[in-house]
Amino acid sequence: MRISTSMMFDTATQNMLQLQTNVYKLQNQMSTGRRILTPSDDPVAAAQALEISQRQSMNTQFLDNQGNAASQLSELESNLRTVSDLISNVMARAAEADNPNISDTSRQAISFEVNENFAQLLGLANGSDALGQHIFAGLRGATTPFAVTGSPGNRTTSYHGDDGRRQLQVETGRTMGVSESGSDIFMRIPQGNGSFQFSAGAGNTGTGVIGTSSVISGYDDTTYQLAFTAPGVYDVYLNGSATPSLTGQTYTDGSDIVLGPAAQQIKIKISGTPAAGDTFTVQPASNQDLFTTIDSMIKALSANVTSTPATQAAFKNQITSIRQNLDQAYLHLITAQTSVGARRLELENLSIAGADRDLQYQTDLGRLQDLDYTKAVSDMANQKVVLEAAQLTFKQVSQMSLFNYL
Repeated sequence: MRISTSMMFDTATQNMLQLQTNVYKLQNQMSTGRRILTPSDDPVAAAQALEISQRQSMNTQFLDNQGNAASQLSELESNLRTVSDLISNVMARAAEADNPNISDTSRQAISFEVNENFAQLLGLANGSDALGQHIFAGLRGATTPFAVTGSPGNRTTSYHGDDGRRQLQVETGRTMGVSESGSDIFMRIPQGNGSFQFSAGAGNTGTGVIGTSSVISGYDDTTYQLAFTAPGVYDVYLNGSATPSLTGQTYTDGSDIVLGPAAQQIKIKISGTPAAGDTFTVQPASNQDLFTTIDSMIKALSANVTSTPATQAAFKNQITSIRQNLDQAYLHLITAQTSVGARRLELENLSIAGADRDLQYQTDLGRLQDLDYTKAVSDMANQKVVLEAAQLTFKQVSQMSLFNYL
């Protein structure tokens, strides 16, 4: 085979260029620490690395969302705890006012304190987070959620937020609420014992006072009205009927009164001496806002209680209902705190799992992309030797000439 001088020079040049390219690639790999500089270096590994990088990026976003959610839930839980503590204080004042031995002046002093608690509650309900968004306004964070009109004891509270909850996606397929609407926390609190409410008629003239009430076997939302026809005798009316279902029932001071069929029985207790015409009503528990409960307490404490036995009994019935409603409000707040606490615990678990997943992604990317420096140094030394040998031989061959021998 005849090899021309130009072919020899071209082949040698191409070989040296390829060797220089290899050295240049190794230099880039060693300076970046990456084995794959372009997808063509390892198409399969490059595709796998791209997919893992995308998953890692999504996981990083979820971790950021989890951190934001944890911060917002922490602030929400702190506010709920403060409200719960405030209601606990009001409950203690209600128990103090329920003592028959204290004077009207002492009760009025308690009403002043409770009025301050009302103002504190309104401030907490209208509180804002670090971004200036109202915590309990639902999705209408820029709107002040609660407004109050009227004077102490006759106030009306309105809610101007909505029922929405701000949410963040904290994991694939998991969206978590990071706020609570004020309507859920402050406005929709069941009265009475949570199933039904037991109250005395506002126009009662006797000394009958309501006591404990509870469900025995069930409650079917029937309304019962006990109407006393004489001291110690009452009729029972169902669901507002004008005709009594039971007549001439005997009343015993302090004894349980069982109402309803066997499968839907409840019991109530009345003590004292109801007068003829006095009424006591059991009806399904409706919702009442927390502000109204506290304001009704302020009104009750401001009245002249000790003037007659009848007014004392009326106050006792009012404060008993108020204390039941406060108990329901406190339980409602504790339930909300428990829900927030459960979400915070879930976030902690998600964050731990996300951090572990991120570490695994880093390990997988390192396995696919990171350079083996020991091998790279060896390859570099080998490539340098080959390149130097190629350059030396090319120099020697290029200087060969027949004229040297003439």
